[in-house]
Parts: sequence; structure tokens; C-alpha cells
Amino acid sequence: MLTLREARQRRHMSQQTLADRAGVARVTVSQIELGKSEPRPHIARRLAEALNMVPGEIQEFSGAARSMRLPTPSILAASDAELTDN
Repeated sequence: MLTLREARQRRHMSQQTLADRAGVARVTVSQIELGKSEPRPHIARRLAEALNMVPGEIQEFSGAARSMRLPTPSILAASDAELTDN
């Protein structure tokens, strides 16, 4: 599981670029990366989508992801396996 900062840096994005793509303030990204705030579920979803990820893949979003009831990567992998087994 990656931190938000790791996911952002792997995509060569600045905090401002991520914030712009997610429609949030740069300070929001900074506060989450520094552990000073936990994102609400809708913010976690928007940040994850801007990174082409699901919230469950990002460490700081673990609480937000649980309340969103989105499929986790392991569930998605199992679904893919079922599709290819047929």
C-alpha cells in the first residue's frame, strides 16, 4: 500500500497538479500527506481517481475507503480471475 505522497511522486505530479485534477486545494493534499488530516470519503475518492487508483490502495485513505464500500484491489483481482477462468 502506498502513501499519498508516494503515489503522487510515482506519477511525477506536484501537490498542485494533483489538487487541480482532484478539484481540491493544494493545502488539502499537503495536510493529508503530512498526516494532519484524514480525507472525507468523497475527497479520498477524488484524489484516488486523479491518481488512477482506488482509495483502498492509498494508506491514508484506509478509513475513508472502508466507509465508501468500494471494491478493494484483492476483490478486483478475484473478479478478473473469475472472468478469465470461464
